[in-house]
Amino acid sequence: MPPVKGQLAHLWEPLDIGPTRVRNRVMYTAQTILYGEEHLLSDRHIAFYAERAKGGVGLMITEQQAGHPIWKGSFYPGCTAHDRRAVPQYAKLAEAVHEHGGRQFVQLFGSGVHDKGTMVYDEWHPLWAASRVTSIVHREVPMVMGPSELESTVRAFGESALNVKAAGLDGVEIHAAHSYLLGQFLSPAYNKRDDAYGGSIENRCRLVREIAESVRAQVGGEMTVGVRLSYDEFIGDAGLTGDEAQEIVSYLADCDLFDYFSISCGGYHTLFRTVSPMQVPEGFLEEAGRTVKGIVGDRGVVFLVGRIADVATADRLVGSGATDMAAMTRAQLADPFLVKKAQEGRPEDIVKCVGANICLAHAFDQKRVPCMMNPATGREAKLGDGTLRMVDPGEARSVVVVGGGPAGMRFAGTAAARGHRVTLHEADAELGGHLNLVKQLPTRAGWDDAIANLRRPLEKYGVEVHCGSELDLDAAAGLDADLVVCATGSSYARHGIPSPYRPEREAIPGCELEHVLDLGTAVRRALADAAAFGPRVLIYDELGHYLPLGLAEILTAAGSRVEIVTPHSAVGEEAIRTQDWFWIGPRLLDAGVTLTTQRTIEAIEPGRLALSGVFGGPPVEREVDTVVLSLPRLPRDQLHGELARARDGAVMLVGDALAPRSIEAVIYEAETTAREI
Repeated sequence: MPPVKGQLAHLWEPLDIGPTRVRNRVMYTAQTILYGEEHLLSDRHIAFYAERAKGGVGLMITEQQAGHPIWKGSFYPGCTAHDRRAVPQYAKLAEAVHEHGGRQFVQLFGSGVHDKGTMVYDEWHPLWAASRVTSIVHREVPMVMGPSELESTVRAFGESALNVKAAGLDGVEIHAAHSYLLGQFLSPAYNKRDDAYGGSIENRCRLVREIAESVRAQVGGEMTVGVRLSYDEFIGDAGLTGDEAQEIVSYLADCDLFDYFSISCGGYHTLFRTVSPMQVPEGFLEEAGRTVKGIVGDRGVVFLVGRIADVATADRLVGSGATDMAAMTRAQLADPFLVKKAQEGRPEDIVKCVGANICLAHAFDQKRVPCMMNPATGREAKLGDGTLRMVDPGEARSVVVVGGGPAGMRFAGTAAARGHRVTLHEADAELGGHLNLVKQLPTRAGWDDAIANLRRPLEKYGVEVHCGSELDLDAAAGLDADLVVCATGSSYARHGIPSPYRPEREAIPGCELEHVLDLGTAVRRALADAAAFGPRVLIYDELGHYLPLGLAEILTAAGSRVEIVTPHSAVGEEAIRTQDWFWIGPRLLDAGVTLTTQRTIEAIEPGRLALSGVFGGPPVEREVDTVVLSLPRLPRDQLHGELARARDGAVMLVGDALAPRSIEAVIYEAETTAREI
């Protein structure tokens, strides 16, 4: 279907990028998704990219592919472009993407110091780097690349590009951003050399230029060649600044080797800017893009990232001259048909990226990357477009879902989409479950988008929703339904769940006292009256999630002195994985919040408590007015147990009511379970 006339018109203009014409201005940039098998692009990759080509995206770039045999690491399942075994898979990718009108480039990269020499088990080696600077993450001392290593890298990148060309793909991108190998040569934080590859802008760009020349020697003008750059590393003059990035862009544009310049930001010191979570405004790199476009002029095309989650934002950035292509990368994890829906005038049907960074957290864990909102991400062959089996009208079942949190909403929406008759009862006044609590914290309004994403299929497929409808056993047992699904969620514990850090006891002594609150109760009270907690508040956190951090921010703003205590090695460990910590942490420290690690609560008494060290040492005492226990959640499964005994018909348990888990896990379970009924 052609685009709806006049809507988002800037996005639907085709664009020539060197010899490659793309059908629109929306792209998917290189993103770590870790679907590789035997260090090769996998069939899972191909299904992933094909789904997005089918969804209408103009251009995609593969996740990083090693341009030299030594660079397969950084992530355990990292892929190679240099191995000739990659060519058949690249050819399958080209065919799959081209079939749907998309275009596909391959990103060639080297990891440099951001790797482990023992990452690939049968290929242990010392790391190659610009200088003897260690990684802030991997902390391994590298060897300094000499003439033979530099020449080998230059030659290998050209050979890798030839593999891409042989497969029939459309272009290659040279990755010189985000503190990886070539970004390390560009950045003064990593490049301490005093030879022809260090010092001046020209010298620091030398390896990038030589690699581009090697690539051009292999592919000529028949393929698009681009470069990805970090505009600013956000570590001041110690690293790459915006001013230096402008000089680098100008120099590389003068080289007449690149068809495009893909502008990102940050590096390993500041990944929280590279992959920004929900509190960062959409399109935050707009001015950087505009500056680079002014420098590049007609010498190349500019791509721009920067948390572009909405098609209206993308259209504005392109229309205002901030970029030629708008990168909607995480946005197309959430909805691979984003472009098609927008072109058909259905932007309200787009599943919006929330910015929760669940995808990034899984990448840090060296796991295949999912999307919280889209269980089909990475599972396109099983759950993607066209796989949902509809039921015959005569086989449609009457389904009642009890609970309108993420699992209940997803189950109801998918079951209704298949043709079942679905009714949903939610005890609270609005749908969303515990997300309605989280979204009220500072900077967490993005969770409202998650609720909207889950609500939309209920409306589209005619789910009958009853809010403020709490079903007791008698009401649930009397339902006229073929299936009752209990998605009754979970509650934060104050007692009743033993701590793995204190296995000798069932609960914290004193947890029953009036001034002790579970996390959920504490957040609700703080939102109503944060000043009621008193001047001294201690939050004991065994979860590491955002919720206790957001609670601390509310309480400090109301005048309380807050201490967060955790048995972990760091406060907010889960928030570190999603990059949220790096935004809220400084705010908490500026507000005077005390952070105490590797301690548990020994016992609570009126007005005081004692802390014990995880690894021993004398206990220490604290005077407190309120204690908040951030402990694991307990399932609300009582109704299911009683209903299973009292009801003749089928009863099912899903989501946190079955076992409290991460949101992406319960949404996946709800989706797959609803497909089976």
